[in-house]
Amino acid sequence: MIPRPSYRSSLALSFLAALIVANVSGPQYIYPTFGTSLTERFNWSPIQNSFVSTACFVGVSFSGPLCSWMIETLKTRKTLQVSALLMFLGPFSVAQTYAGRLPDSFVLCAFYLITSGIAGAAAYLCALDSQSHNFKQRRGLSMGLTTASVGTCGVVFSQINDLLFGSERYEKDATAWNDSTYNFLIFLAFTMSAGILFGSFFLGPVQNHSSNRQVIYEQIDEEQQRAVFVDTRDSSASDTDSVESSPLLTSSDLDKLEGDCASEAVISGINVLKHPIGLALFSTLFVVLGIGYIYLANIGQILSAISGASAGGDANQHARNLHITLFSLGNCGSRAFFGALSDVLRNKFGIHRLWIFVFALVSMLLTLTWLVSTSAMTLEKLIPCTVVISSAYGIAFGVGPAVTTEFGTEVFARNWGIFLFAPAFGSQIFNVLFGALYGHQAEKQNSHNCYGAVCYKSTFRIGIICALAVLAVLSFAIYKAGLYRRRIPNEKVI
Repeated sequence: MIPRPSYRSSLALSFLAALIVANVSGPQYIYPTFGTSLTERFNWSPIQNSFVSTACFVGVSFSGPLCSWMIETLKTRKTLQVSALLMFLGPFSVAQTYAGRLPDSFVLCAFYLITSGIAGAAAYLCALDSQSHNFKQRRGLSMGLTTASVGTCGVVFSQINDLLFGSERYEKDATAWNDSTYNFLIFLAFTMSAGILFGSFFLGPVQNHSSNRQVIYEQIDEEQQRAVFVDTRDSSASDTDSVESSPLLTSSDLDKLEGDCASEAVISGINVLKHPIGLALFSTLFVVLGIGYIYLANIGQILSAISGASAGGDANQHARNLHITLFSLGNCGSRAFFGALSDVLRNKFGIHRLWIFVFALVSMLLTLTWLVSTSAMTLEKLIPCTVVISSAYGIAFGVGPAVTTEFGTEVFARNWGIFLFAPAFGSQIFNVLFGALYGHQAEKQNSHNCYGAVCYKSTFRIGIICALAVLAVLSFAIYKAGLYRRRIPNEKVI
């Protein structure tokens, strides 16, 4: 008989599997490594390129309700198995399109990438949901590390692309099915699907079989009784979970829920967006993630606009991979750091996690202002812009899930799926806007490509206006919910 793994061993394997699954669940961060090659091969217009470049992100964001339904219906293991299959089919189909074996329609390519986005979103949500159940303490840190892992996806695969699939390693006149882009897409199909399939064996809520749980009935009055669940092994666990799960409610809100006697306050569905903090979170994700993603997805065009027509293809590919790596490092670093920082600020100093979003918005505002005000932009000056925008992007994804758990861990997958609509709309709207304004400037220059800072300034000016509006919404939510006052939990969350 095979001995059952200990609780700590199962927890460690689950945590490791969550990091691995998250690391191969970010096709939206990998697209820029091969997106320019697709555009050049199929000669897409700026609008068509913008449509395809956001396809992965649209699949990730709009599939939130579908992914949460899959987890609730199929459970974690089957959801990951389906995700592994879809993740294989997405890049594999794009590779066959690139090789000429499938129709070269940009709509079909977008569909394949949307499929990859759905697979990545479902797998990533399984990893986050597993962490939210297994780590009731330090949720900001555990979920921040998981979101950081998906952020490193761009680092890992952009460097693999640079080192193993560089254009210098292949003959220039090689057939389309044997060049660097084709082989890289095949590599993606097998590697990412295998990583997700690995997680299906370990992810899910880990049960502590050694704990003794019994039910004790307490008399409240002559007409009503309630059941109190006591864990004799660790009686503080449910207290700390309750403290971590329900800080959004004031004492008056708790009085209203007293009749329901819920173990934790649950807010889901449209009521999440009616809550001031929910509305502020949705608005912040809309702008920060929308602008951040169009910056990443169009980094090749931004670099070409800055460097000019004289820059060679190999130089542009290396600069593109460098900025993708920097964006991924800033993204994943801020997810882990600010996720842990949100725990410290909230539990020790009584500062709500929403304040970190204020910092993200202000830093992005300053960066966008510098981008539109500097006419002589260079590749060296763009590096700090990439780092700051990626950090703000990482804050939104790193702290956002921890804030979402405050509406109730039992409905986390459903609520996070709702919030993912924000970056879906944001990325699509800003990316279409970028493509239209970029194409307009290119036409004025009588060229298919646009050169100069004028190519992106108009888009970022609109981004500044939107960021100022969201900052006002965020300030109102902080005032309305009374988060300008320190609120240290009664029970310390260790």
